[in-house]
Amino acid sequence: MQKLTVRELSRETARVLSACDQEGRVLIRHSDGREYVLTPTEPRRSRGKRELPDFAKRMAANFGGRVFSEKFVGAILDKGDH
Repeated sequence: MQKLTVRELSRETARVLSACDQEGRVLIRHSDGREYVLTPTEPRRSRGKRELPDFAKRMAANFGGRVFSEKFVGAILDKGDH
């Protein structure tokens, strides 16, 4: 169990909570000798693998089979209509 101070809890709360998640609990020590145990109420949830959208399918739905020439795209960019 990691031992930390009240000052660390006050100034670096995210780091203290991260240590609590990793170790299961941390001991918080006050300068006058009092001690507290900080524990998470629930174990940390594991995040599943995130799926990205199918960009090729989305592009095909929006544009179909059209292919834009460099000249066409350049003209749009030059006009500033993007």
